[in-house]
Amino acid sequence: MVAKKKQKEEKIEKLVPPKKVVYAEIDDEVTTLYDKVKQTNSKGIYIVVPKRAILFQSLVNLQILKRKAEDDGKEIFLITNDKNGIHLAQKTGIEVYDKANPEGKSSLFASEGEDQKLKITPLKASINAVDEEAPTRMAEKKLSIGEILKKIKGKASIDISKIKTAEKKQDPLKPKSKFVIIAPNRHALIAMVSITLIILLVIIYVALPGVTIYLTPTASVLEKSVNITLADAQRNRAELETHPSHEIASYPVSTKVSKTIVQYATGKKFSDKGANASGNITIYNTLNTERPLVNQTRFQTKDGLVFRIADDIVVPAADSKGPGQIEAYVTADQIDSTGSIVGARGNIEPTRFFLPGLKGDNQAKVYAESKVAMKGGVTDYTTFVTKQDIDAVKTRIKDELTKTAIAELRKAIKDKATLAGQTSTYDLLQGDSQAITTGDVAIQVDETLVDKQVTEFQATGTMDVSGIYYDHDAMLEILKDELLLKKSPQKELLRINEGSTTYRIFQRDEASGKIKITANIKGVEQFQIDPDKENGAQLLEKIREHIAGLDIDEAKTYIQNLPEINKVEISSWPAWSPTIPSLTDNISFKISDAVEAQ
Repeated sequence: MVAKKKQKEEKIEKLVPPKKVVYAEIDDEVTTLYDKVKQTNSKGIYIVVPKRAILFQSLVNLQILKRKAEDDGKEIFLITNDKNGIHLAQKTGIEVYDKANPEGKSSLFASEGEDQKLKITPLKASINAVDEEAPTRMAEKKLSIGEILKKIKGKASIDISKIKTAEKKQDPLKPKSKFVIIAPNRHALIAMVSITLIILLVIIYVALPGVTIYLTPTASVLEKSVNITLADAQRNRAELETHPSHEIASYPVSTKVSKTIVQYATGKKFSDKGANASGNITIYNTLNTERPLVNQTRFQTKDGLVFRIADDIVVPAADSKGPGQIEAYVTADQIDSTGSIVGARGNIEPTRFFLPGLKGDNQAKVYAESKVAMKGGVTDYTTFVTKQDIDAVKTRIKDELTKTAIAELRKAIKDKATLAGQTSTYDLLQGDSQAITTGDVAIQVDETLVDKQVTEFQATGTMDVSGIYYDHDAMLEILKDELLLKKSPQKELLRINEGSTTYRIFQRDEASGKIKITANIKGVEQFQIDPDKENGAQLLEKIREHIAGLDIDEAKTYIQNLPEINKVEISSWPAWSPTIPSLTDNISFKISDAVEAQ
């Protein structure tokens, strides 16, 4: 029996020379497997690979492993049941063996026909060589843990010596389990976790902190004045067709303006139903001499109401007992110091009066007070037209015609452009005494209304007006071009304030139909801080290199003092970080326009 077995082994070994076996883990990389193959002295090596191993994730992995083994003069074979691995190995040209075919024998997948008689047997522990048939599935039914426990239940003891004897009798060729659970050392585990946390904190401190710097460039007002000629389009047609520099066409416009306005009468007369307030006052004299007061002497309140005495009186001089005093009866005037009707407004509560006829300090030395309210005032009056009302309406009508003239000229310009089908925007030349010409104002008003009792009256005026208009867009283009030429090379034009355009006429030639003006326009320019452009990128890199590692307040002060920067804000992460990161890649910028920051 032993001889037959030996003959069988010799026969198999002739077919399959002894080979070393390498076991691959499911997560072994190709470099890890190559290290295992490299450390094996045998020229032929079996690699046992489990299903879903990383090795079978890519054809390249098998190609690299095969080429590296061949470079070392070794040949590799695979033993696996992974279908994808078998497929990839066949493409690579690596022979693949299954653990067992349906008949319980090993099979060759890489090539058919050539090595059909090749057999794989379990490896001997002594020589690590293939010498027996591949293991087959046991026919007996597998026992569960519960069934095993039932079998041994009720036994009082187990003979340990028998177990040891049984272990010694086990087949030495049977592979032993390599899975061993070792309880981790508690101190070592704590040390490893502590070191990991320290390394993590160092990485976070060095690599993660970052800042975002918000920059607002310095901006300034840019102003440009340009001389422009407005040439009459009809008279200078040939010249304008050549498109001369700083010269645009102008056009005459004229219209007649008419305006009617209402004027209210300001004259007022007390009617028979009206009455003046009256009452008693006490007059005080702090002087050492008597103070005579004549009939109709005025006593006035701080609100401008005037009361008068009816008789001559003498106010006694001051003595040791105090100021001299005397009572007097007073009556309010119909009109106060501002020319308004008093009437019921004269019914005032007790108050103090001064004498407007006295000068300087004397007004404080001689004065009067009322101890009871004034009574009897009734407001009732009629209005009438005064000469001042007529003069006022004439002035008003001239002003209204002038204001209306500009609006009427603009309307006439718009009507002309619409009729001509022009799409350009035209504007009226104004703002100068020579820009708009007005004729005489014809005013119609009834001057016989003076002193007549009416509350209001009308006046009508007409006036001829003429002016010049031009292409607004063409003038604006000239001004913008000049503004761009004046801009600093290191700055960008942020905004052009079209509403700031002003001009003045400095020469007007009626013969040639030309008006020379000086136009002025304003814009806003700011330093250009664009990271995609050379100047901006250089400035930002300069800031990064200088502030890296600095305290945030120091960095902010440095940036704020740069002439290109108007405003700076720094936001750090984490928020408690007091310094700028040392890694310049962790410093980012956001640029806001000066106009947006306002």
